[in-house]
Amino acid sequence: MILADTGIKGIRGTFGDVEKTMLKAGFVRWSWDYGKANFDMKFSNEESDYYLRIQAHTTQGALENPKAKVVLDKPIFVRHIFPHGLDSSASIPEAFQEKIDKAIASIKEDLS
Repeated sequence: MILADTGIKGIRGTFGDVEKTMLKAGFVRWSWDYGKANFDMKFSNEESDYYLRIQAHTTQGALENPKAKVVLDKPIFVRHIFPHGLDSSASIPEAFQEKIDKAIASIKEDLS
């Protein structure tokens, strides 16, 4: 599920500042290449594992350089289906909504 109206898409900053903010908000940088990084926050319940993912795309420089310029994309919420991958049509369970809202608000506050 794409979270369209969060105000995250288009936020710009240096990779060092973005990574520090994402870690502070509870995200972990899992996969990355020189043009983008995925920051994930994991949620679990008795049914499945879920992830709130925010991608950072480079606009100048290469990742791993703290001074590289990046722009954030819209957050997405996905459900992990083993062994098939990620289901991007998953709805957000009510138990996770408050934590997601707080994480997004924290990112916006720290990077805006």
